[in-house]
Amino acid sequence: MACRSISSIILVLLLGVICTATVVYGGHQVWWLVGGDNRWSFGVDGWVKDKPIQAGNILVFSYDPEMHDVVEVDEAAYNTCTMPSNGGTRHTSGRDRIEVREGKSFFICSTPGHCTKGMKIAITA
Repeated sequence: MACRSISSIILVLLLGVICTATVVYGGHQVWWLVGGDNRWSFGVDGWVKDKPIQAGNILVFSYDPEMHDVVEVDEAAYNTCTMPSNGGTRHTSGRDRIEVREGKSFFICSTPGHCTKGMKIAITA
C-alpha cells in the first residue's frame, strides 16, 4: 500500500515538473529563412509580405559573406539605402540568426548598390 502511495506521489511530482517545463519552454520559436529558397539576395524586399513574423521569432540570413552582409539600420537609412551615422549593427557570418524585437526592424546589405537592388527587408512585429 505504501508503495502505491509513493508511486502516486512520484507520478504527481513528475506531471508537475512536465507542466512547469511546458509553461517555461512551451512557446515554440519560429525560424524564418530570409528570402526563402533565394536566401538573402537581390529582390528580397518583398519576401516579408504576408509572413506572420512575431517578436521572438528568429530571422536567419544566409548568404556569401565575401559578397554581402546584414546591417540593422534605422528607418531613414532603410528608406534611403544609406548607412546610418552610428553605423548600425553589422552581421557578417553568412548565417546570421537575429531574434525579432517588438516593433519595427530594418535590415539592409551595405555592399554598394545592393540595397537599391532590393536587398533589404522591414519587419513589424
